[in-house]
Amino acid sequence: MLKSQSGRWITLCLIAVLAVTISGCNLASTPGQNTTAISGPPTVQIAAPPANATYLENVAVNIQALIGNAGTDIDRIEILVDGTIIQTMKAPNPGGAPSFSIAQSWQGAGAGQHTISVTAFRADGSSSAPASVAINVITAQPSPTSGATQATGGTTVQPTTASSGGAATSAPAQPTTASSGGAATNPPAAPANTSAPAASPTPSVPYVTTIQGINVRNGPSTKFNPPIGSIAADQTADLLARTADGQWFKIKYYNGAGWVFAAYTKPSIDTASLTVDAGPPIPADTATPLPTAIPATAAPTQPPTTANLVLGNINFSPGLPIVCNKTVAITIDVANQGGQPTTTSCT
Repeated sequence: MLKSQSGRWITLCLIAVLAVTISGCNLASTPGQNTTAISGPPTVQIAAPPANATYLENVAVNIQALIGNAGTDIDRIEILVDGTIIQTMKAPNPGGAPSFSIAQSWQGAGAGQHTISVTAFRADGSSSAPASVAINVITAQPSPTSGATQATGGTTVQPTTASSGGAATSAPAQPTTASSGGAATNPPAAPANTSAPAASPTPSVPYVTTIQGINVRNGPSTKFNPPIGSIAADQTADLLARTADGQWFKIKYYNGAGWVFAAYTKPSIDTASLTVDAGPPIPADTATPLPTAIPATAAPTQPPTTANLVLGNINFSPGLPIVCNKTVAITIDVANQGGQPTTTSCT
């Protein structure tokens, strides 16, 4: 390899000659030669729900999957929960796209762990490997019961109820109870005409109606993963607050609260009047460490030279034109017309 400036010029000339003479091998290619027909089994990748996500019982679980290496002969898609088919999608790819996605909702039933599987089948009976994901379903906490009666001294005392005219009426007479001496005693009579407090009207509570199945999260961002649950389409939930930009709504979710994406809901009021809630801090992205740069090694400095290398005849064996996939010997005459020899070998 020539290290002098003239040697580098000769190397560039050689590369240019070879590129011009061999480029003819690629000019004959015709369009469509790189088109490859789809073959082999299809592939399935589950996009939702995330693995080991937790949902409340009887809450809709959104199932989404991406089918790859598809084509025109996908016959059906089978979706299973714990080995039982919950949905079979016939001819899911009428356009014959190489890849497409499917979506299905399942109402979480039965507390415990459940396995969701998706399999794609071709018309010839071949199928993809089943794609599976495990999720957890938990039972919702029961709400405290209201209207409990109060026991005093072994006798159940009924609350006083108000009549339609607003006056209070006494509770029905209670059965007699036995005293410690064995004699039957009557319970104390309820005071007559005791006024009950008037019930205050319940103000109208704003709500949202879901346009489609949506996830419920712990905060106003998709970075709050996994979701704490989901809501099926055409369901309602009490509307509590909104973010400053109005993109997320805070709703009542079972005995607590959750956040949903506002674009997938229809509010019952003008949300400008809602309380603005920033929600919990959004989790920070995990930074990917950058690779450490390797310092470049300086190239050795070549001593100056007064050699003058001149390119002479170029011979091809066999002669032109050069045929593709055939060995060609190229001979080049180089003459040094300078005052000094080159400082490195030419071989």
